[in-house]
Amino acid sequence: MRERITFVHPVGAWADDDELPEVRESGLLGPHLDTAREDRLTIPIDELPSDLKTIFQDFQQVSIRWASPLAYDTVEPFSSRLSPGLHVIYTLSDKTQEHTQSKTLKLAALSPLMAQKISVASSTHHRVEVGIFTKGEPAQLRPHDLGVSGLLTVLGESETPSPTIFSFPARHRLSAASFSSQFIAPTGLHPTLQLKISSNKPPVENGECRPYTYLTLPKTFFADRYQLADKLFLASKNLTTLRYSSLPVDLEAPAYTTDTWGSSVLLELAPPETTSSEAWTAEVPLHLRYLAPSTSGYVEVELPYPVLFWACSADNAIDFANNPFDRVHLGYDTLFDPNTVFWHATPSPGVGSRLMNQINVPVLKGETASWVGFGTALAVALGFAWVLWKIMAAYSKNGQGGSLRTQDSKKTQ
Repeated sequence: MRERITFVHPVGAWADDDELPEVRESGLLGPHLDTAREDRLTIPIDELPSDLKTIFQDFQQVSIRWASPLAYDTVEPFSSRLSPGLHVIYTLSDKTQEHTQSKTLKLAALSPLMAQKISVASSTHHRVEVGIFTKGEPAQLRPHDLGVSGLLTVLGESETPSPTIFSFPARHRLSAASFSSQFIAPTGLHPTLQLKISSNKPPVENGECRPYTYLTLPKTFFADRYQLADKLFLASKNLTTLRYSSLPVDLEAPAYTTDTWGSSVLLELAPPETTSSEAWTAEVPLHLRYLAPSTSGYVEVELPYPVLFWACSADNAIDFANNPFDRVHLGYDTLFDPNTVFWHATPSPGVGSRLMNQINVPVLKGETASWVGFGTALAVALGFAWVLWKIMAAYSKNGQGGSLRTQDSKKTQ
């Protein structure tokens, strides 16, 4: 097992006269500063307990991630974003094929950019690597590369941290743009999610870049892919096209009979074409499913913030495997070419700090549900009786009279 702890702070957050980190027998101790921290454990499958080992052998790959519903700041290379909530993506193993790739379990936890103490405990059971970095400019830095510089040490092997500078290709980058999302009032059962984006300019001038939003919809919401196929309708919402919609999505089923967790949607946005940077909006039409009755007649549901990014294509093939901080299997990354670079806009809620959009949905009141059922049955019974009475009345009035008139007409002829 190997443990890697990485601190990345903004340029200038660590002044030259600040104390240098000290390597002790108990671990590493450094200054208190604004920094992001990533803890990562890499464990070979063979070192896991037998029960866990048996479970993971059924999968070719499995990714389990949880994203906080609270807004946070970050710094490169920790740039990738996910909608708040639990995300599970997996691929089952193909029993008919041999897999020579070694399997490992990787556990990672990211502490956002905030004031915190640089402190790492050593271990006698496994290797502990510690890096303290900031953005750097190594020689021959390519356009798609990200450079970092700082200190690197292995606890128990080094007495002092070693200075280092290196670069690597970055799949996820931070753009200067930010965005917020909210439902347009009144919402009703067909709410519209409005995205307010701070800039319409792509993050890089060279290369083809297009803005996208990736929505993770709980089963209370769904997007109508047939509605999103109308080009004129999309243009009126500053949308270009529906790039992806998970299937199947039952458009009529209520939430309490829907077994699936929800759905996901990838939409290409249509920013205004101007010579200068300006803020703009895009609107995503959604629909609510019928919900179970409640005592108040309303149910509060939440929709997590979507992910918003510019997808930029690279001119040449990029080997992102050389990035020690690369993140894959995020849901949207597999929908693009492997050489795509994602420039993420920072979610910034207009009110509060939660990256969740709330909405009150009108539902049937619980105490009136039985009366509605009884009233529906009574209305159906009365309607059936009225139709039956009309049929019998027409038969009794016209049935025999019609036959007599037919006989009289035959005699006259």
